[in-house]
Amino acid sequence: MARLFEMLKEDHDTVKGLLNRSIESRDTSQFSQIKKMLEIHMEGEEKLLYPKLMQRDKERALESYEEHHVGKLILKELDETGRDDETWIPKIKVLKDVLDHHIEEEESQIFDEARQMLDENQEQEITRQFEELRSKRM
Repeated sequence: MARLFEMLKEDHDTVKGLLNRSIESRDTSQFSQIKKMLEIHMEGEEKLLYPKLMQRDKERALESYEEHHVGKLILKELDETGRDDETWIPKIKVLKDVLDHHIEEEESQIFDEARQMLDENQEQEITRQFEELRSKRM
């Protein structure tokens, strides 16, 4: 049985935990890990899941792409901002807010829609490709 949605939810939970710890402790040292995880996760969704969603709910898929775009812009700004800059923590808080909204929509709507749309073989293939992407990029 494919485990695509469980794997994606695990990614969400891991990133949310890392963001929460970074914000609460004002510790910027885990940013590289957060950034890498988000880049891989977003790339996988954009290449493997969202194109399927486009066939069923184009507007929702386009919104998801746009939310990823906003997340990437904030990641880029964080990467370019000195860790001691007074705007760094506020920026990562905004990233967390954007991701919280996006994750809520994915887990409550998009994943359900994708489950209805994908058969077992399609889900297994997307899971395999996602794991392959992750192993190449990590």
